[in-house]
Amino acid sequence: MNKRTLISIAASTTLLAPWLLVAQEEEGVRQLWNSQFFQKRPAGKTTKKAPPANVTYKALGETKLTPKPAAAGMMDTLLGITLWRLRRPRAADDPNSRLLVIVEDSSTSPGELVPERVDVETPLAKNDRVRLTVEVPRTGYLYVIDREQYADGTTSAPYLIYPNFKTRAGDNAVAAGRVIEIPDQRDTPNHFVILPTRADQVAEVLTMLVTPEPLQAIDTRQRQVKIPEEQFKEWETKFGVQAERFELSGGAGATYSGAEKQAGADGATRLTQDDPMPQTLYRVPAPAGRAILLNVPVKIRK
Repeated sequence: MNKRTLISIAASTTLLAPWLLVAQEEEGVRQLWNSQFFQKRPAGKTTKKAPPANVTYKALGETKLTPKPAAAGMMDTLLGITLWRLRRPRAADDPNSRLLVIVEDSSTSPGELVPERVDVETPLAKNDRVRLTVEVPRTGYLYVIDREQYADGTTSAPYLIYPNFKTRAGDNAVAAGRVIEIPDQRDTPNHFVILPTRADQVAEVLTMLVTPEPLQAIDTRQRQVKIPEEQFKEWETKFGVQAERFELSGGAGATYSGAEKQAGADGATRLTQDDPMPQTLYRVPAPAGRAILLNVPVKIRK
Protein backbone atom coordinates (compact mmCIF):
# COMPACT_ATOMS: atom_id res chain seq x y z
CA MET A 1 0.00 0.00 0.00
CA ASN A 2 1.33 3.47 -0.89
CA LYS A 3 2.08 5.82 2.02
CA ARG A 4 0.02 8.96 2.27
CA THR A 5 0.26 11.96 4.55
CA LEU A 6 -2.12 12.29 7.45
CA ILE A 7 -3.78 15.23 5.72
CA SER A 8 -4.40 13.32 2.50
CA ILE A 9 -5.74 10.34 4.45
CA ALA A 10 -8.10 12.55 6.38
CA ALA A 11 -9.25 14.29 3.22
CA SER A 12 -9.81 11.01 1.41
CA THR A 13 -11.73 9.57 4.35
CA THR A 14 -13.96 12.63 4.49
CA LEU A 15 -14.73 12.43 0.79
CA LEU A 16 -15.33 8.67 0.81
CA ALA A 17 -17.27 8.46 4.08
CA PRO A 18 -20.77 8.86 2.53
CA TRP A 19 -19.94 6.28 -0.17
CA LEU A 20 -18.54 3.85 2.39
CA LEU A 21 -21.62 4.22 4.55
CA VAL A 22 -23.95 3.50 1.62
CA ALA A 23 -21.82 0.53 0.53
CA GLN A 24 -21.87 -0.91 4.05
CA GLU A 25 -25.64 -0.46 4.30
CA GLU A 26 -26.15 -2.15 0.92
CA GLU A 27 -23.90 -5.05 1.89
CA GLY A 28 -25.77 -5.41 5.16
CA VAL A 29 -29.09 -5.61 3.33
CA ARG A 30 -27.64 -8.13 0.87
CA GLN A 31 -26.57 -10.40 3.72
CA LEU A 32 -30.08 -10.21 5.19
CA TRP A 33 -31.28 -12.77 2.63
CA ASN A 34 -28.23 -14.91 3.42
CA SER A 35 -29.26 -14.90 7.11
CA GLN A 36 -32.93 -15.55 6.34
CA PHE A 37 -32.05 -18.69 4.38
CA PHE A 38 -29.62 -19.81 7.07
CA GLN A 39 -32.07 -19.26 9.94
CA LYS A 40 -34.79 -21.35 8.30
CA ARG A 41 -32.59 -24.44 8.47
CA PRO A 42 -32.72 -26.68 11.55
CA ALA A 43 -30.19 -25.73 14.23
CA GLY A 44 -26.91 -27.60 14.24
CA LYS A 45 -24.94 -28.68 17.29
CA THR A 46 -25.01 -25.12 18.53
CA THR A 47 -27.70 -22.55 17.85
CA LYS A 48 -26.46 -19.66 15.71
CA LYS A 49 -28.13 -16.37 14.82
CA ALA A 50 -26.26 -15.81 11.55
CA PRO A 51 -23.94 -17.62 9.11
CA PRO A 52 -20.21 -17.60 9.85
CA ALA A 53 -18.41 -14.41 8.85
CA ASN A 54 -16.69 -16.14 5.93
CA VAL A 55 -20.02 -17.17 4.35
CA THR A 56 -20.81 -14.20 2.15
CA TYR A 57 -22.60 -13.77 -1.16
CA LYS A 58 -21.91 -11.39 -4.03
CA ALA A 59 -24.61 -9.89 -6.23
CA LEU A 60 -24.83 -11.10 -9.84
CA GLY A 61 -26.67 -10.19 -13.00
CA GLU A 62 -29.20 -7.39 -12.94
CA THR A 63 -29.54 -7.52 -9.19
CA LYS A 64 -30.68 -4.30 -7.59
CA LEU A 65 -27.96 -2.67 -5.48
CA THR A 66 -30.20 -2.43 -2.45
CA PRO A 67 -32.92 -5.10 -2.15
CA LYS A 68 -36.06 -3.67 -0.59
CA PRO A 69 -38.13 -5.42 2.07
CA ALA A 70 -41.21 -7.17 0.70
CA ALA A 71 -44.23 -4.87 0.30
CA ALA A 72 -47.51 -5.42 2.12
CA GLY A 73 -49.14 -8.67 1.06
CA MET A 74 -45.82 -9.97 -0.33
CA MET A 75 -43.42 -12.54 1.06
CA ASP A 76 -39.86 -13.49 0.21
CA THR A 77 -39.33 -16.91 -1.31
CA LEU A 78 -35.70 -18.02 -1.21
CA LEU A 79 -34.23 -20.69 -3.44
CA GLY A 80 -30.80 -22.24 -3.01
CA ILE A 81 -29.33 -23.91 -6.10
CA THR A 82 -25.99 -25.67 -6.49
CA LEU A 83 -24.67 -26.92 -9.82
CA TRP A 84 -22.18 -29.77 -9.52
CA ARG A 85 -19.71 -30.93 -12.17
CA LEU A 86 -18.38 -34.45 -11.71
CA ARG A 87 -14.64 -35.08 -11.98
CA ARG A 88 -12.23 -37.87 -11.22
CA PRO A 89 -11.12 -38.21 -7.57
CA ARG A 90 -7.85 -36.72 -6.36
CA ALA A 91 -5.64 -37.91 -3.53
CA ALA A 92 -6.52 -34.87 -1.40
CA ASP A 93 -10.30 -35.38 -1.70
CA ASP A 94 -12.37 -36.42 1.28
CA PRO A 95 -13.53 -40.01 0.57
CA ASN A 96 -17.01 -38.96 1.75
CA SER A 97 -17.27 -36.60 -1.21
CA ARG A 98 -17.22 -39.41 -3.76
CA LEU A 99 -20.37 -40.41 -5.60
CA LEU A 100 -20.88 -43.80 -7.22
CA VAL A 101 -21.91 -42.83 -10.74
CA ILE A 102 -24.65 -45.09 -12.08
CA VAL A 103 -24.61 -45.53 -15.85
CA GLU A 104 -27.39 -46.47 -18.23
CA ASP A 105 -25.14 -48.05 -20.85
CA SER A 106 -24.39 -51.65 -19.84
CA SER A 107 -21.11 -51.50 -21.77
CA THR A 108 -19.76 -48.86 -19.37
CA SER A 109 -18.74 -49.79 -15.84
CA PRO A 110 -19.90 -47.63 -12.94
CA GLY A 111 -17.23 -45.78 -11.03
CA GLU A 112 -16.68 -43.10 -8.42
CA LEU A 113 -16.51 -39.41 -9.29
CA VAL A 114 -16.39 -36.31 -7.10
CA PRO A 115 -19.08 -33.61 -7.43
CA GLU A 116 -17.47 -30.16 -7.44
CA ARG A 117 -19.34 -26.85 -7.18
CA VAL A 118 -19.58 -24.73 -10.32
CA ASP A 119 -20.21 -21.00 -10.44
CA VAL A 120 -23.55 -20.43 -12.17
CA GLU A 121 -21.80 -18.21 -14.75
CA THR A 122 -19.28 -20.90 -15.75
CA PRO A 123 -20.02 -22.35 -19.22
CA LEU A 124 -20.13 -26.13 -19.31
CA ALA A 125 -18.36 -28.15 -21.99
CA LYS A 126 -19.59 -30.97 -24.16
CA ASN A 127 -19.53 -34.30 -22.28
CA ASP A 128 -19.40 -32.62 -18.85
CA ARG A 129 -21.27 -34.68 -16.28
CA VAL A 130 -23.42 -32.55 -14.03
CA ARG A 131 -25.95 -32.75 -11.23
CA LEU A 132 -28.17 -30.19 -9.55
CA THR A 133 -29.28 -29.71 -5.95
CA VAL A 134 -32.14 -27.44 -4.92
CA GLU A 135 -33.22 -26.29 -1.47
CA VAL A 136 -36.37 -24.22 -0.91
CA PRO A 137 -36.87 -23.18 2.73
CA ARG A 138 -40.68 -23.13 2.62
CA THR A 139 -43.41 -25.72 2.35
CA GLY A 140 -44.50 -26.45 -1.19
CA TYR A 141 -43.77 -28.55 -4.25
CA LEU A 142 -40.94 -28.29 -6.78
CA TYR A 143 -41.21 -28.85 -10.52
CA VAL A 144 -38.19 -28.53 -12.84
CA ILE A 145 -38.63 -28.01 -16.58
CA ASP A 146 -35.77 -28.15 -19.09
CA ARG A 147 -35.46 -26.36 -22.45
CA GLU A 148 -32.59 -25.92 -24.85
CA GLN A 149 -31.76 -22.32 -25.77
CA TYR A 150 -30.23 -21.36 -29.11
CA ALA A 151 -28.11 -18.44 -30.29
CA ASP A 152 -31.10 -16.63 -31.82
CA GLY A 153 -32.93 -16.64 -28.47
CA THR A 154 -35.42 -19.38 -29.35
CA THR A 155 -35.90 -22.46 -27.20
CA SER A 156 -36.87 -26.08 -27.65
CA ALA A 157 -40.05 -27.65 -26.35
CA PRO A 158 -40.30 -27.73 -22.53
CA TYR A 159 -39.86 -31.07 -20.76
CA LEU A 160 -40.65 -31.80 -17.14
CA ILE A 161 -37.56 -33.55 -15.73
CA TYR A 162 -38.58 -33.48 -12.07
CA PRO A 163 -40.55 -35.00 -10.39
CA ASN A 164 -40.89 -38.49 -11.80
CA PHE A 165 -41.76 -41.78 -10.19
CA LYS A 166 -38.22 -43.07 -10.69
CA THR A 167 -37.06 -40.54 -8.11
CA ARG A 168 -38.37 -41.01 -4.56
CA ALA A 169 -41.67 -42.27 -6.01
CA GLY A 170 -42.42 -38.78 -7.28
CA ASP A 171 -42.01 -37.08 -3.90
CA ASN A 172 -41.28 -33.43 -4.75
CA ALA A 173 -42.15 -31.75 -1.46
CA VAL A 174 -39.77 -29.00 -0.36
CA ALA A 175 -38.91 -27.79 3.13
CA ALA A 176 -36.13 -25.95 4.95
CA GLY A 177 -32.96 -28.05 4.93
CA ARG A 178 -34.38 -30.66 2.57
CA VAL A 179 -32.18 -31.28 -0.46
CA ILE A 180 -33.67 -32.19 -3.82
CA GLU A 181 -31.07 -33.84 -6.06
CA ILE A 182 -31.63 -33.90 -9.81
CA PRO A 183 -31.07 -36.64 -10.82
CA ASP A 184 -31.35 -38.60 -7.58
CA GLN A 185 -28.34 -40.63 -6.43
CA ARG A 186 -30.28 -43.83 -7.12
CA ASP A 187 -31.51 -42.86 -10.59
CA THR A 188 -30.12 -44.64 -13.65
CA PRO A 189 -28.16 -42.71 -14.73
CA ASN A 190 -27.72 -40.42 -11.72
CA HIS A 191 -26.18 -37.52 -13.66
CA PHE A 192 -26.72 -35.52 -16.85
CA VAL A 193 -24.23 -35.40 -19.71
CA ILE A 194 -23.93 -32.12 -21.64
CA LEU A 195 -24.59 -33.11 -25.25
CA PRO A 196 -25.83 -30.16 -27.35
CA THR A 197 -28.31 -31.30 -29.99
CA ARG A 198 -27.53 -28.36 -32.28
CA ALA A 199 -24.37 -26.47 -33.11
CA ASP A 200 -26.01 -23.18 -32.13
CA GLN A 201 -27.17 -24.33 -28.70
CA VAL A 202 -25.90 -21.86 -26.07
CA ALA A 203 -27.61 -22.99 -22.87
CA GLU A 204 -29.91 -25.32 -21.03
CA VAL A 205 -32.65 -23.32 -19.33
CA LEU A 206 -33.88 -24.92 -16.12
CA THR A 207 -37.23 -23.55 -14.98
CA MET A 208 -37.96 -23.87 -11.28
CA LEU A 209 -41.68 -23.86 -10.51
CA VAL A 210 -42.55 -23.85 -6.81
CA THR A 211 -46.23 -24.26 -5.96
CA PRO A 212 -48.12 -24.24 -2.64
CA GLU A 213 -50.12 -27.31 -3.73
CA PRO A 214 -49.31 -30.17 -6.13
CA LEU A 215 -50.12 -29.52 -9.78
CA GLN A 216 -53.01 -31.55 -11.12
CA ALA A 217 -53.10 -33.50 -14.39
CA ILE A 218 -49.30 -33.82 -14.61
CA ASP A 219 -48.18 -37.32 -15.57
CA THR A 220 -44.96 -38.02 -13.68
CA ARG A 221 -44.75 -41.73 -14.47
CA GLN A 222 -42.23 -41.10 -17.23
CA ARG A 223 -38.67 -39.84 -16.81
CA GLN A 224 -39.33 -36.82 -19.03
CA VAL A 225 -42.76 -35.43 -19.83
CA LYS A 226 -43.30 -32.97 -22.66
CA ILE A 227 -45.28 -29.98 -21.44
CA PRO A 228 -47.71 -28.45 -23.98
CA GLU A 229 -46.42 -25.04 -25.12
CA GLU A 230 -49.73 -23.40 -24.19
CA GLN A 231 -49.54 -24.77 -20.66
CA PHE A 232 -45.95 -23.62 -20.17
CA LYS A 233 -46.72 -20.12 -21.50
CA GLU A 234 -49.67 -19.90 -19.12
CA TRP A 235 -47.39 -20.77 -16.18
CA GLU A 236 -44.82 -18.20 -17.31
CA THR A 237 -47.45 -15.48 -17.60
CA LYS A 238 -49.13 -16.31 -14.32
CA PHE A 239 -46.19 -17.20 -12.10
CA GLY A 240 -43.05 -15.79 -13.78
CA VAL A 241 -40.87 -13.66 -11.49
CA GLN A 242 -37.65 -11.64 -11.53
CA ALA A 243 -35.22 -12.70 -8.84
CA GLU A 244 -32.26 -11.14 -7.08
CA ARG A 245 -29.33 -13.50 -7.42
CA PHE A 246 -26.31 -13.97 -5.19
CA GLU A 247 -23.26 -16.24 -5.60
CA LEU A 248 -21.35 -17.73 -2.66
CA SER A 249 -17.96 -16.05 -2.52
CA GLY A 250 -15.18 -18.61 -2.85
CA GLY A 251 -17.66 -21.47 -3.12
CA ALA A 252 -16.83 -22.64 -6.65
CA GLY A 253 -14.47 -25.62 -6.59
CA ALA A 254 -15.63 -26.91 -3.21
CA THR A 255 -16.53 -30.59 -3.21
CA TYR A 256 -19.58 -32.46 -2.00
CA SER A 257 -19.62 -32.71 1.79
CA GLY A 258 -20.67 -35.84 3.63
CA ALA A 259 -23.70 -33.97 5.01
CA GLU A 260 -24.84 -32.85 1.55
CA LYS A 261 -24.39 -36.38 0.22
CA GLN A 262 -26.42 -37.88 3.07
CA ALA A 263 -29.20 -35.28 2.84
CA GLY A 264 -29.49 -35.92 -0.91
CA ALA A 265 -29.63 -39.68 -0.45
CA ASP A 266 -32.16 -39.66 2.38
CA GLY A 267 -35.27 -37.49 2.02
CA ALA A 268 -35.70 -37.49 5.80
CA THR A 269 -32.28 -35.99 6.54
CA ARG A 270 -32.05 -32.20 6.65
CA LEU A 271 -29.09 -29.89 6.22
CA THR A 272 -28.52 -27.86 9.36
CA GLN A 273 -26.95 -24.50 10.11
CA ASP A 274 -23.60 -26.31 10.50
CA ASP A 275 -23.62 -27.47 6.86
CA PRO A 276 -22.52 -25.72 3.64
CA MET A 277 -24.84 -23.13 2.15
CA PRO A 278 -26.02 -23.33 -1.49
CA GLN A 279 -23.75 -21.98 -4.21
CA THR A 280 -26.39 -19.61 -5.59
CA LEU A 281 -29.22 -17.89 -3.72
CA TYR A 282 -32.28 -16.44 -5.41
CA ARG A 283 -34.54 -14.03 -3.54
CA VAL A 284 -38.05 -13.68 -4.98
CA PRO A 285 -40.66 -11.29 -3.58
CA ALA A 286 -44.11 -12.60 -4.50
CA PRO A 287 -47.69 -12.49 -3.17
CA ALA A 288 -48.10 -14.77 -0.16
CA GLY A 289 -49.29 -18.24 -1.11
CA ARG A 290 -48.69 -17.80 -4.84
CA ALA A 291 -46.66 -20.14 -7.04
CA ILE A 292 -43.42 -18.77 -8.51
CA LEU A 293 -41.62 -19.62 -11.74
CA LEU A 294 -37.92 -18.82 -12.12
CA ASN A 295 -35.65 -19.46 -15.12
CA VAL A 296 -32.06 -20.53 -14.44
CA PRO A 297 -29.87 -20.65 -17.59
CA VAL A 298 -26.87 -22.97 -17.61
CA LYS A 299 -24.42 -21.81 -20.27
CA ILE A 300 -22.77 -24.17 -22.73
CA ARG A 301 -19.30 -23.43 -24.06
CA LYS A 302 -18.97 -23.15 -27.83
